Amino acid sequence: MTKSKVTNLIGLNMIDQQGRNIGTVADMSVDIETWHLVTLEVNLNRAILDELKLKRPWFGTQAIHIPISEVSSATDNLILKCSLEDLQLSGGESAAESTPAELTAQPRAAHAEDRSITLGSSG
Repeated sequence: MTKSKVTNLIGLNMIDQQGRNIGTVADMSVDIETWHLVTLEVNLNRAILDELKLKRPWFGTQAIHIPISEVSSATDNLILKCSLEDLQLSGGESAAESTPAELTAQPRAAHAEDRSITLGSSG
């Protein structure tokens, strides 16, 4: 088993199966009962916001929460198992809306298995 500090994930680029850099990992969510890493919060690139017809804030960007089960590999970048369009997106602030909502990606039904990462303490 290859080990890495989860803080090493912060700042990595998220690449989809079409080779597009969709954004940068900004944070992560952990299930505190099981200590499994559940989602990665990815700050979307502004070009991706345009492609998804999401509002471009004056400062910063919108973030998406991507389930760990949708990540196929991690090296210098994190690679999605699919293209961003293949994920089922919900929430977010579209260009026509004025109230922001959390943007969440759901796994595709074809491979919705639980592939979580367990966090451990370092001795």
